[in-house]
Amino acid sequence: MDNMPELSPIEAHERVIKQVFSDDYAFEIPAYQRPYAWETDQVRELLNDLLDAMDDPDTSGGVYFLGSIVLIKAPAAAQAKVVDGQQRLTTLTILLSVLRDLTSDPERRLDRGKYIYQKANPDTGAAARHRLLLRERDRDFFHNHIQMAAATTSLPETERLESSQLRLIENATLLRSRLEQMDETRRDQLVAFIIQRCYLVVVAVPTAEAARRIFTVLNARGLDLTATDILKADLLDRAGDEREDALAKRWEAVELELGRDSFVDLFGHIRMIHEREKPRSALETAFADKVPAFRGDAEEFIKNVLEPGADAYGILNDPAEVRQLFGQEASRAVKSLHRIDNKDWVAPALLRLWRRQQGEGPAVARFLIDLERLAYFLFVTRADANERMTRYANVMDEFDPRQERTAPDVGMQLTEAEKADFRTGLDGPLYRKSRVCRPILQRLDEALTAGGAEYDHPIISIEHVLPQTIAPDSEWADLFPNLPERELWTHRLANLVLLTRRINTRASNWSFQRKKDEYFLGQDGAVPFHITQQVREKLSWTVQVLDARQTELLGKLSEVWRLGPAS
Repeated sequence: MDNMPELSPIEAHERVIKQVFSDDYAFEIPAYQRPYAWETDQVRELLNDLLDAMDDPDTSGGVYFLGSIVLIKAPAAAQAKVVDGQQRLTTLTILLSVLRDLTSDPERRLDRGKYIYQKANPDTGAAARHRLLLRERDRDFFHNHIQMAAATTSLPETERLESSQLRLIENATLLRSRLEQMDETRRDQLVAFIIQRCYLVVVAVPTAEAARRIFTVLNARGLDLTATDILKADLLDRAGDEREDALAKRWEAVELELGRDSFVDLFGHIRMIHEREKPRSALETAFADKVPAFRGDAEEFIKNVLEPGADAYGILNDPAEVRQLFGQEASRAVKSLHRIDNKDWVAPALLRLWRRQQGEGPAVARFLIDLERLAYFLFVTRADANERMTRYANVMDEFDPRQERTAPDVGMQLTEAEKADFRTGLDGPLYRKSRVCRPILQRLDEALTAGGAEYDHPIISIEHVLPQTIAPDSEWADLFPNLPERELWTHRLANLVLLTRRINTRASNWSFQRKKDEYFLGQDGAVPFHITQQVREKLSWTVQVLDARQTELLGKLSEVWRLGPAS
């Protein structure tokens, strides 16, 4: 026993935010970490969740759990390198900085600064420092534009910013815009809720090796996987010894067929089918409460819920099977749905496939085609998670109504006002919506191709025809001398093409003819995208060409999604 290696002590404690941003921790993001990457959608969702939890203590228990962070930290030292948790700590710092700068009372504003900046204390030996130090590359920028007192009252323009610094300012701008709309009393309530009632689980280990082990345990398979293990143990425990082995094999067969990650996702979708609102508690604790069949006989749950649900889910994840069962248009819609940045649409699709009857193939096909239109409306207009959940719950209520539930005002079909909003979103600077642009262009390319495009390229990138930044001595400066006009067109659909190669920044200012001849071709000299081939057929690239092309492309998308003509 004396030869056993000494184990690194691991500390894991729940900490409210006032303890996290205190002298107990001096957070630093190591250089090897990826840059700050949260986008405005994630920050908007976090703020909405905080406000919901604050406003509904009966549901939330009056607290909000922000997840776990993993640190390399000696027990008696404050210095803490962040192995996991950079995105949350950075976003919380932005949020607290904005709230600080919106505080009108000078004394209270100064006091709130302590969660962002640690003053020097000769008595304790504490040095003056910011509570959170980002990677060296972003550290000064974060200090000057976010952490410094009053920094968020005058945020820089974003046009020349890239990557993490762009995300920092976009998120600060979003938070300031939202919080400015509140009165000061509500902002004070939010500060108190964050500081006193929001908490993290802080996992601290003294060595990098131990931290990597903990990080792997917490993240390699995802915390939700543990939830399905807990649910499995619960179900089989109630099944009794005689049936346990047989039911375990059936459970595991479904898990093996779907894959471990998709298996966990399936449970989340089944929960959504029953709950029909945004989950507010962990899967393992809420599933039995929300899914009545799980509380009943174990074999009945596997037979009537898990196995048929998995069959329907398998179909949704296989466009070829969708095509065989429901036709080409339905298959194209499902492929398109899988490209968007959330899976909230899966629950209504899963339920519809699950409940289909003999001979309902055409009805299911129409449902999937309509669902794609609704999902892309929510996608393009950047509806948040709560809005998406509510709308998809309405869709399920339309064909599978719940008891004591009135018919929803809006469900699968778009209103005329929503169609107009959809068209407006498609007509704007789509490239600036980083998650939205590529799926829209791929769907558009399919629509432009006779019979529908079928491709599976490992790399699909987006390139501008008119460059984002124009060299003064280039052809483009002569073609587009008017800056406002140039800015109007640069990021819109008409000016974008798809390529099967990585972006070549050196080629961006090539002449239009050279781009067509050398850059807009595939590696084998072919042009796999119709949307790109259309550009190669143009003799010139002018405002008039862009205007006509924009009208044509918007018309095609309006045709695909039945949006009607622009008013």
